[in-house]
Amino acid sequence: MHYTVVASGSRGDVQPLVALAAGIKAAGHEVRFATQADFEPFVRKCGLEYFPLGGSAEAFYASRLAVTLREQSGHAGEFSKFLGENLHSYVVNHLRDCWNAVKGTDVFLCWPWLQVGPSIAEKLGIPYVVVSPNPVPHIPTWGFPNPFHAPVWKLGPLYNRLTWLLAEPVSRTGSDQINRWRQEALDLPPRHWRDELRTIRRTSHLFGYSPTVLPKPRDWADWMHVTGYWIFDEAEDYEPPEDLKEFLAAGDPPVAIGFGSIVGRNPKRLTQTVVAALERAEQRGLLITGWGGLKDIQLPKTIFKVKTVPYDWILPRVAAMVHHGGSGSSAAAMRAGIPSMAVPFGYDQPLWGQRIADLGVGVEPLPIKKLTADRLARAISRLARDGAMRERAQRLGEKLRAEDGVSRAVAALEQTVARARKGAPANGR
Repeated sequence: MHYTVVASGSRGDVQPLVALAAGIKAAGHEVRFATQADFEPFVRKCGLEYFPLGGSAEAFYASRLAVTLREQSGHAGEFSKFLGENLHSYVVNHLRDCWNAVKGTDVFLCWPWLQVGPSIAEKLGIPYVVVSPNPVPHIPTWGFPNPFHAPVWKLGPLYNRLTWLLAEPVSRTGSDQINRWRQEALDLPPRHWRDELRTIRRTSHLFGYSPTVLPKPRDWADWMHVTGYWIFDEAEDYEPPEDLKEFLAAGDPPVAIGFGSIVGRNPKRLTQTVVAALERAEQRGLLITGWGGLKDIQLPKTIFKVKTVPYDWILPRVAAMVHHGGSGSSAAAMRAGIPSMAVPFGYDQPLWGQRIADLGVGVEPLPIKKLTADRLARAISRLARDGAMRERAQRLGEKLRAEDGVSRAVAALEQTVARARKGAPANGR
């Protein structure tokens, strides 16, 4: 059977889906993976058929548009308005690319933010499954607040449900472009955005995070599968540069600090704050600059800089980690069994940062707007020196490494597809 996975976003968004796609291929299926060219080498390395989506993920995340979009994400109304005013061409181009990617396939797996899944599946008459490393804005719950468009406050079930309800209009963003595309390209009638929302809520979902970290809410349907993390082993083939090996061998394990794809308003100032915090905490540091969130400045000998390094190789060699709270970075730190702290910039990051703190394997998240060298220094000191926290992190890491999220996801996927091919609803109803 031929599967097509369509993904877009940062490496933290795409890499788990590549791991899932590799698991589908290992189960004996053909898999095409459609994403931006930034990830083509990674996709091909995994033995998957590659299909290009337009644009550059790295260039987009470094743009002022992306920075503003992320900053608006906590306010549903402003976020929806900004999307509608600025992403018209992005939506139109992605509709075309996704349609071309999925032609000729038997099963369609799609990252939820692309919003094209239901229409393509309707036109082609094939099973469609939503795949995501995070909770998604269109599946509400009483169990936790909407992390994308509301503060992650602990105010109980009523507040939680209200945060999802108030954000529902975000789902209509791009609906005009999608309806024109349905009529002009797919010869399908237009649909009201609420009908589209009801359809996608009846669609099977695979969530690539651990139920140990964020349990499946009791009010979610049976066709919502929280499978465990989708992890791809990069450490086995990685050969570190000599200067990195020398730095690690020259002293105590450093504290790793990196913000992945996130680029803030002033990367240079952020880097200066991080360096000052490490010096005040008297800790060696490893800066992972990623896509530009940390910049080149004069560094002391106690701090080393690297653009990228596989987390599954480096994190077991460090004392702790400070990251942006993305699902991928949070998962990597917890699986490595090290204490960590999130500096959330937006989106789902406050949720994962808070879960790390609630599980006792890190300190409370420190939002980027409240970040100072003194506050970060205090957090780093605690992360590096709290023995009880380290023991809890190690125990959690052992539990997470024993999970096999990919296998569970593939099993759930094959059951969903089998039901659909027999004419039963893919959601099991």
